[in-house]
Amino acid sequence: MNYLAHLLLADDSDASRIGNLLGDFTKGTIASLAEIYPSEVVRGIKMHRAVDRFTDSHPLFKNTRQLLAPERRRFSGIIIDIIFDHFLSVHWVEYHHQPLESFVQDIYRAIDDHPEWQAGRLAKTFPMMRHENWLQTYTTIDGIALTLERVSHRGKRTAPIAEGIIDLQENHADFEANFHAFMPSLLEFTNSWKKEH
Repeated sequence: MNYLAHLLLADDSDASRIGNLLGDFTKGTIASLAEIYPSEVVRGIKMHRAVDRFTDSHPLFKNTRQLLAPERRRFSGIIIDIIFDHFLSVHWVEYHHQPLESFVQDIYRAIDDHPEWQAGRLAKTFPMMRHENWLQTYTTIDGIALTLERVSHRGKRTAPIAEGIIDLQENHADFEANFHAFMPSLLEFTNSWKKEH
């Protein structure tokens, strides 16, 4: 899942939310991260990694790859994560009591309040994330197109990611149905993980 989903799944605390976001910006063992961050932030990073493993191995998520053109399937994890964040933002009221706009502003405020928890890449990325309001642009097709375009510039071979917008437009209803079918499993997994950790 992408940024918005990880933030949704986090506990309702700055440390958990930032930890869940940091999962995309940190590397290293949990032991090494525990030397840098407080325990609740580290637990958020662990949750992020557990969610990613669950998502990547889930049959429905794997089947969703078939909605992508063959030449883009090697980037399926990235593209589907972003597309699912689109449907999460569109159907936000079904998954969270707080309006998306105020939730997003709470996230930006939390990151602002804790510069000491910003990993190097997050520290570099966050100003642009907030300025361009990435977390709320997921609600529109144009916003998803922009996000895929932005991600496509991350490496020498990642250009095809931008064309993932074609797959979304051509298979919109199927992506949406798969998102709704997947979310109950994800929420159940996350709730169980929280009880065990």
